[in-house]
Amino acid sequence: QTRVFTVGEEAYLLQGENAEGMRKLLATHAGEVGLVYMDPPFDTGAHWKIAQTGEVAYTDRFEGNEYLRMMRERLVLVHELLAENGSLLLHCDARRVHHLAVLCDELFGEGARGSDAGAPGFRNEIVWLYGLGGSSPRYYPRKHDTILWYSKGRDWVFTAPQIPARSNRMKGQMKKCPDWWEIPTLNNMAKERTGYPTQKPEALLERIVGAHSLPGDLVADFFCGSGTTLAVAARMGRRWIGCDASAQAIEIASTRLRDAGIEHRAIRV
Repeated sequence: QTRVFTVGEEAYLLQGENAEGMRKLLATHAGEVGLVYMDPPFDTGAHWKIAQTGEVAYTDRFEGNEYLRMMRERLVLVHELLAENGSLLLHCDARRVHHLAVLCDELFGEGARGSDAGAPGFRNEIVWLYGLGGSSPRYYPRKHDTILWYSKGRDWVFTAPQIPARSNRMKGQMKKCPDWWEIPTLNNMAKERTGYPTQKPEALLERIVGAHSLPGDLVADFFCGSGTTLAVAARMGRRWIGCDASAQAIEIASTRLRDAGIEHRAIRV
């Protein structure tokens, strides 16, 4: 059932094209979002299916420059929605990371150069090491994704994650997490698994949300899939907005949130 788009409490799912959802949010939320995590299609050429039903969750196929045109349109809107101290964490892999980095440099800025350490834009390239995946006799096994961090302004929220130190000198102590993260991907028996393809582990989003937002901040995921970002944001005391064009994704995310006792509204855009 289609409902009129209204913005009430900030704990809701938007079903529909995310560009349209973001345009409508600009009327009330321009410059207010503290963190945007984006896990968009990777341009794999695949049809990603839901495990339990075999239904196609989304098609990840683009022709020519269609992928970059799609991403540019959405990144422009993300930049307008972000608060001055807000950040974009853009999840991608080797297929498109080089293109997306150039695009984000253009839209957000190239970051620190020389003495201008506070310049907006690029902050870090984070490598997520997950270990799974196939191998090939013709190239190195691909065992990681990349997360690009861009800030909108010259001041940004960042609480450095802490991880156990491995050196003998610091044995038993914690240290600042580097820009490579060893976080296992979800196995087939994981309790948090929903059956949605390309689902990311909650541990990954806990690190992102904890490092790049504060309690009470507004966190948005405009390719929300199974709702991992939303569930984590709610549990960590953040307000949140999720959006996905897939009706199956919205149903899975909504069920997941309800099962966790997280109240929310689902709205069609």
